[in-house]
Amino acid sequence: MKGNGKGERERGGLELLRGAEAIGLAALMSGVEAYFGYPITPSSEIMEFMASEQGDPRFPRYRAFVQASSEVEAVNMLMGAGAAGHLAMTATSGLGLSLMVEGISHAYTAGVPFLIVDVNRGGPGLGTTEAEQSDYLLVTKSLGSGGSRAIVLAPQGVEEAMEHVNRGFRLAFEYRIPVVILTDAIVAHMRETVDMKAVSSELVPVDPGDTGWATRGKRGRAVRNMLTTGFLDSRDLRAFKEEAMRRWARISAREASHECYMCDGASTIYVSFGISARIAREVVDEMREEGVDAGLFRAVTLSPFPAAGLSRLRGRGIRFRVMEMNEGQMYHDVREVLGPDEDVELVPLMGGIVTRSEV
Repeated sequence: MKGNGKGERERGGLELLRGAEAIGLAALMSGVEAYFGYPITPSSEIMEFMASEQGDPRFPRYRAFVQASSEVEAVNMLMGAGAAGHLAMTATSGLGLSLMVEGISHAYTAGVPFLIVDVNRGGPGLGTTEAEQSDYLLVTKSLGSGGSRAIVLAPQGVEEAMEHVNRGFRLAFEYRIPVVILTDAIVAHMRETVDMKAVSSELVPVDPGDTGWATRGKRGRAVRNMLTTGFLDSRDLRAFKEEAMRRWARISAREASHECYMCDGASTIYVSFGISARIAREVVDEMREEGVDAGLFRAVTLSPFPAAGLSRLRGRGIRFRVMEMNEGQMYHDVREVLGPDEDVELVPLMGGIVTRSEV
């Protein structure tokens, strides 16, 4: 990177990018049209970057940046832009995401696509501004009333976070569903070398596809489109939820993804996600040097959870160790998939600074 001014970044070669900047850059390269948000540590740097890039001639699709007065206001702005078929996003942390839950539920019901980056901080309550992975249950199990949900992606580093932004927009419009990227303060704040030539070839602008459903006025039709979040007839609600179940089955079959690192022949396999998986991989490498046949199963999508991939490891006498930066939230999903006969143990970290001795 040559400097901080607009137009100074060259696409090509290696660049040292901070996670927050990389996430914002990936959104611009993906064709994001609007950013709505409210600042909250440790996600604020994403918002600051998006504010600084407004008007950059290299990204003509990016036309709207609004600092909302609250996360409630921001999620409703996302609803409006998404309902009109535009690529919109925000970034927040656990406290802000909690305030957005009602809007996410409405978006799920109305079929409104948008992207939320949750930079997980320690909780509950105000907690701490340092890293944790304690929003797992929130984003995978309880994003609103009535069973609403989102696709959730979990990057382990800066370059993958960029890829997930692009994938997140594509999935949001393909399935007309909110998408959440669950990252953390470590990934958002660390700097890594990114091969921008390779990334630029992969992060192509997202085509929203057929937006004939979007609320953009009649445009030659006899009636206006309408997106609803309420059902006066219980039969309509039942029909919606049955179709939502079928849609989620398609998402689970097509989009659940994971990574297996040295799993073949492993006697001990760590199961993890995000930054914890990155730490676990280092543990696996050290154990291999010591002659222990260790491996890593990394969940790339948290929702849908990659159950099929994990279940293939059953019945091999493997010791599974679930490593996550919380009190044990993904552990319950792992335990459910593997069943009562497998050796599954939790290795919890409560977040914050991970010391060498803890690794």
